[in-house]
Amino acid sequence: MERFSEIAGASKPSLFSGKWVNTANFLTALRVFLVPPIILLLVYTPGHLPGNMPYSTLAGLIFIFAAMTDKLDGYYARKNDLVTRLGQFLDPLADKLLMLPVMITLCFMKPQLLPFWVVIVVATREFLISAIRFIGAKRGLSFPASWSGKIKMFSQVIVVSTLIIFPRNYNDLFVRILVYGMTAITAYSGVDYFFRARREIFYEKGDNG
Repeated sequence: MERFSEIAGASKPSLFSGKWVNTANFLTALRVFLVPPIILLLVYTPGHLPGNMPYSTLAGLIFIFAAMTDKLDGYYARKNDLVTRLGQFLDPLADKLLMLPVMITLCFMKPQLLPFWVVIVVATREFLISAIRFIGAKRGLSFPASWSGKIKMFSQVIVVSTLIIFPRNYNDLFVRILVYGMTAITAYSGVDYFFRARREIFYEKGDNG
């Protein structure tokens, strides 16, 4: 099993070590800055753009672009040797700041398809992981994304994009399956992450208890 402490290294550099002002971190920040336009376009549903495109469709396209920056920033950082501890900390935080506000907005707009309890499950998982990451960052530990976390993010992007772009009614079984499947994956990824991290976070080295 991959150990977080082995990834971080023994020297435990500062969170702000490295060239943290770079294009990769700019893309990460852009993901957050695109959230207000997405929400405004969602709320202003009666309007249409030139060409009769609904505002919600534009909101969906912006959301998909914002989600894609999650891959772009990581690829750019690795390709140009710009991986920083700050970037590793901010990247998953930006994912949460993109996903949760949009989900909350959709929860109020389409409560039959995205129930409030689903948003609570997602938010609980994200706050738990953020707390673990914060504690780890203070101890000089870095946190690589797990396969379950990557699938979780992909499933959330699919669900949110579907709810934004395609008009659905509360009887749509397909969307309900997507939403509940995403919820199960999100919960599992949180449990998986917690058990992978707890020994590194809550136990001293050499403690086998």
